[in-house]
Amino acid sequence: MQSFKLGRVNSNTMVATHHHSSSSDEDNNSFSDKNLYTVYVGKSRRRYLVNSEVVDHPLFRELVEKSGDTEEYITVGCEVVLFEHLLWMLENADPQPESLDELVEFYSC
Repeated sequence: MQSFKLGRVNSNTMVATHHHSSSSDEDNNSFSDKNLYTVYVGKSRRRYLVNSEVVDHPLFRELVEKSGDTEEYITVGCEVVLFEHLLWMLENADPQPESLDELVEFYSC
């Protein structure tokens, strides 16, 4: 049976990776109750689960818009390492609105 293993990047984000397990469906859905959104990052399309605070942030929204997000799923076109730095920054420092354009250019591929 296929399930997900979650690794923590920070308190607002988890990295989801596939692994095979015989765990119950209840275990497989345990992360879905935490108001997390699936985000695919970079050319490798690494899967992250981020909370609504991240998804609603203006910088994150601009990156998604610039990445050409589809209605099917959220994608961010930047390197995985830069995305993890972005998540750290959103948790530890509140970027100023006047630097939004510069930050979008920095984080986008």
